[in-house]
Amino acid sequence: MADLFEERGEEDKVWGSMVKQALKRRQPSFNEAYHGFRSFGELLEEAQTRKLLKFERDERSGGYIIKDYVRDE
Repeated sequence: MADLFEERGEEDKVWGSMVKQALKRRQPSFNEAYHGFRSFGELLEEAQTRKLLKFERDERSGGYIIKDYVRDE
């Protein structure tokens, strides 16, 4: 997440789909189903429930826009 936010800067949006693509680049075998989720959106919703990140839904596309995340100390 840190890399995506750094790359995009303050003005550009970080989409949930971008997070999944970054995960797949770093760990090609990544699959949300392995972790018990039916979709990546479900995984993001659980992360928000656990206060690991904050997102909002884009009204037009229905996609997730990541607003903030828990940073490593």
